[in-house]
Amino acid sequence: MPRDATSVMSPRSPHRARQVAAVHLLEVAATALVLVAVGQAVGGRLEGFVLGPGWYWAMGVGGGVAAVAAGAAMGMSGRHARAEEAALHPRVLDVLYRRSLSAPPAPDEGDRVVILAGDNAERVSEYRQVFRPDMIAALTTPVLVCLGILIGLDWLTGLVLLVMCPLIPTLIKGFLKLFRKRSSESRRERARLTARYLDAISNLVLIRMLGAGQRVEDDLRQQGEANRGTIMKLLAGNQVVIIVVDGLFSLLFIVMSAGMAMTRWQNGHITASSAITIVLLSVLLLEPLHQVAAVFYIGMGGKASEKAISRWFDEAPQTAASRGSVTSTGDGSGAMMLRDVTVCYGDSQILHGVDLVIPHGSRTAIVGRSGAGKSTLLGVMTGTLPPHCGQVVVDGLDAEMAEAGAIRGASASVNQRTWLFAGTIADNLAVANPHATAEQMWEALRRADIADDVASMPRELNSDVGEQGCLLSGGQAQRISLARAFLSGRKILLLDEPTSHVDMDSEQRIIDAISRIGDDTTVVMVTHRRRLLDLARDVYRVTDGTLVPVGADGVTGEDLDRVESEDRV
Repeated sequence: MPRDATSVMSPRSPHRARQVAAVHLLEVAATALVLVAVGQAVGGRLEGFVLGPGWYWAMGVGGGVAAVAAGAAMGMSGRHARAEEAALHPRVLDVLYRRSLSAPPAPDEGDRVVILAGDNAERVSEYRQVFRPDMIAALTTPVLVCLGILIGLDWLTGLVLLVMCPLIPTLIKGFLKLFRKRSSESRRERARLTARYLDAISNLVLIRMLGAGQRVEDDLRQQGEANRGTIMKLLAGNQVVIIVVDGLFSLLFIVMSAGMAMTRWQNGHITASSAITIVLLSVLLLEPLHQVAAVFYIGMGGKASEKAISRWFDEAPQTAASRGSVTSTGDGSGAMMLRDVTVCYGDSQILHGVDLVIPHGSRTAIVGRSGAGKSTLLGVMTGTLPPHCGQVVVDGLDAEMAEAGAIRGASASVNQRTWLFAGTIADNLAVANPHATAEQMWEALRRADIADDVASMPRELNSDVGEQGCLLSGGQAQRISLARAFLSGRKILLLDEPTSHVDMDSEQRIIDAISRIGDDTTVVMVTHRRRLLDLARDVYRVTDGTLVPVGADGVTGEDLDRVESEDRV
């Protein structure tokens, strides 16, 4: 069943939007007070009476309150939009993770997630926290002004204007339907262009090797020109609508209110002060027209983005995304067994006849020369690389019989090249456990010996890591990756060269953090580093596609980094 669109946002989103709308209405009320006071002052001069000081106080106080309220509404809506956008990021990634546990990713899934977590999240947050509160206040303002005119100034003028108020939203809704198809075409063109650019960037090396740079450039230029043409057609149509609606209705309301007010004054039904006040207040009747441009540039895009994110959430598997500290699909033993496992790439056998039993709570190291198949073996253990034949049992789960993705959910991994996405430290940690509290995150950071570094950052957990962690050092990024593995709460930890791309200080900190892991967690390490090997109780070497036990004393110079070998000599 499709979800309610509002469930795309956080539970606090409606409350935040109502707060901003209330502040906007306060701004309108203060502005109306100023206009009434000005109308009374001008009318008083015509009628020959002097206003009391209270009216002048009303002008000053009303103007000050209106200015403060306008600034407050702008600041609140911006903060709320950014907060909602930040809350959407881990939810979008949570769905991606759950989908990865149940089925292989679709070819375009990465591009889709980038668009959803980037452009779509920003648009829907602006729509919900900036556009909608503004529109609520704008549509409410004419009704309140007309009621004020009807009750306090002239019942007939107020009633006529009140009857005409629904014409504005009706007209806007009609134009929305008229331009919805063209707007959808524009969004599809932008999505296609974004996907093509991402695809080209991710395959730059291959494009260069094949000499296809010029062809790809021409194709992107053609796609960009098509996108530009679609956008220009949309903008041209939107501008026509804005000019017609804004100009026509502005003139209509101002002329009608002014004409009726002057007629009623000349006929003696209202005073000059009331007539001038009605004319001044009629300016506030145009508030909905000020939102016409926002309807096209924020409203329609925001609605489309909301539907796209809602569809993404609806496609999420119903099983929980995070095992670890929440639930366990296996027996929780943390044990692992491989029996007669063979892995092939095309016609080549990378591993054959591999037998391995890793007891619960053990420390096991895998060594071997580069290209021997160590990372392939680790891929079998993580469940990301199914074997050609043989049996794999992880955490009590048989890979052939377990639910799809269950093996991948049984372990946490730390790779030699750290993967961090653009966001905050908290966002990156939440990938492993979306329901983790701040205290749980800090505990994981302490275990990875990175808590002090994060605490010294200006925004702590909310500090931005930059694209691919570019705002962090390599050692800091790797320790955050280790903290993320700890936060998952899983009882099997797989480490693929975790210290190969960090400085000596970070290497020692990572080694210390691994050494403190309790006996309730099974640790498997692929490494060339002697200091990590010293933590292992069992050592196996991958050689000629097979796995043989060697023990810590059987490690040779070929199994270690060149630097490590020279250190031994």
